[in-house]
Amino acid sequence: MTHAPQPVTRALVLAAGLGSRLRSDTPKPLLPVLGVPLLARTLFTLREAGVTDAWVVVGYEAERVVQGMARWMRPGLRVHWVHNPEWERPNGISVLAGEAHLDEPFFLTMTDHLFQADVPRSLAAQGPGGGLNLAVDYDVDGVLDLDDATKVRVRDGRIEAIGKQLETFDAIDTGVFLASPELFAALREAVAEGEESLSAGVQRLAARGQARVTDVTGCMWQDVDTPTDFAAARRKLLASVRKASDGPVSRYINRPISIALSRLLVHTPVTPNQISIAALVISLVSAWFATRGDYAGFLIAGLLFQIASIVDGTDGEVAKLTFQSSRRGEWIDTVCDNVSYLAFLLAVIVGVSRAGLPDFYLQTGLLGAVAAAGSIANLMAYVAREKRSGSFLSVRYGYEDGTGWFARVMRVLHFMGKRDFFAFFAFVLALFGQLPLALPLFGVGATLLLFPATLKANVSSWMRHRRARAAAAPPAEPDLAANEAGLSSTEA
Repeated sequence: MTHAPQPVTRALVLAAGLGSRLRSDTPKPLLPVLGVPLLARTLFTLREAGVTDAWVVVGYEAERVVQGMARWMRPGLRVHWVHNPEWERPNGISVLAGEAHLDEPFFLTMTDHLFQADVPRSLAAQGPGGGLNLAVDYDVDGVLDLDDATKVRVRDGRIEAIGKQLETFDAIDTGVFLASPELFAALREAVAEGEESLSAGVQRLAARGQARVTDVTGCMWQDVDTPTDFAAARRKLLASVRKASDGPVSRYINRPISIALSRLLVHTPVTPNQISIAALVISLVSAWFATRGDYAGFLIAGLLFQIASIVDGTDGEVAKLTFQSSRRGEWIDTVCDNVSYLAFLLAVIVGVSRAGLPDFYLQTGLLGAVAAAGSIANLMAYVAREKRSGSFLSVRYGYEDGTGWFARVMRVLHFMGKRDFFAFFAFVLALFGQLPLALPLFGVGATLLLFPATLKANVSSWMRHRRARAAAAPPAEPDLAANEAGLSSTEA
């Protein structure tokens, strides 16, 4: 019988070293990467992976590190400080400093290793295997400083050898482990024999067949030891905000600009929710210009609406980079986005009316506005019912994974209906003096495709939840009085 892996809620983080190669007066754990200290990034990522208690081993300038981290404490993660007075010795001594606090499987990592939450999640899915499980990257060519990297030789999913000086190896140590208390016993053995590094303890577990590996190739991680590593960490973090769901406009136009803007905003007090509201304000100003009904008004409206679309991308990027994502923030972004859509659409209708264009534009525009409002209502109901997210990106329409022609066509049309494409298309139309054409095009598309697709998703969600409630409902109590009455009549 296969047992589900147990959740891992504890972690040990090593933050005791000097970090002299970064050539900074700030203790290494407090060095900010895109506005967030290294140690805070590690702790927040572990929290995303399910950790509720983290023991942080400090040494060099311990008091300064603890005080500097005070303002970065967040709900959902209790941080326990462990002082290692012998912090100048190899890192195995810092690991042993946490032994008294950990009697069950725990994540082990260092403050100077950045990684995405999928790395510890992958380890937790496999378990420690009675000893230790190390996340490794088989993309050796993608490692920035191979000479300084800890190499791993793997055989049959287990560590055969580990160390920086290995000549033959298969993978690179990412610096993230899932360990059992057996690691402490192995480290004590190593220290008794004069070897005080973490790798020495891992090697002893490997010799007993108790050191496994988990492949996390493709996941973002970076060891931060030098200024060059520091720059690489920034690049990787910024690249990580790109989404697989980005359409061509977002991928090649909006996202490069929004990432550059986010890189500046993470160093300011501006919050993701404030960015969402700013994008809404820009959209409303755009809508005001659209009501003028002339070429200049439509052009300025199209340009501002495109700018708002770019700014709208930065709220999610800043939230991810600074660990400020929340369901409330997703809802604020969703509401702001959809008020923007409707305001812009209605403003173009007003502008077309003032321009004296044929009624066909107004009729199809109003039809599109009604279909858009109905679609938004469907999606709001879906998201509120599912309670997984406040974002419309969480909606499943049923054609995402299909292989037939209809599914492929719907996926293309889905991209065309997203804000990035819609805003850019409106800007291009406005540039050529044809923004009113957006009304019949959107009206037909929203009525024949958008509304039916969102209605189907909403109804499917409602029926799924109704079936789930029916299955979970307790069986009805038998009607004893009716049974007794039936028995009496039979006997009679």
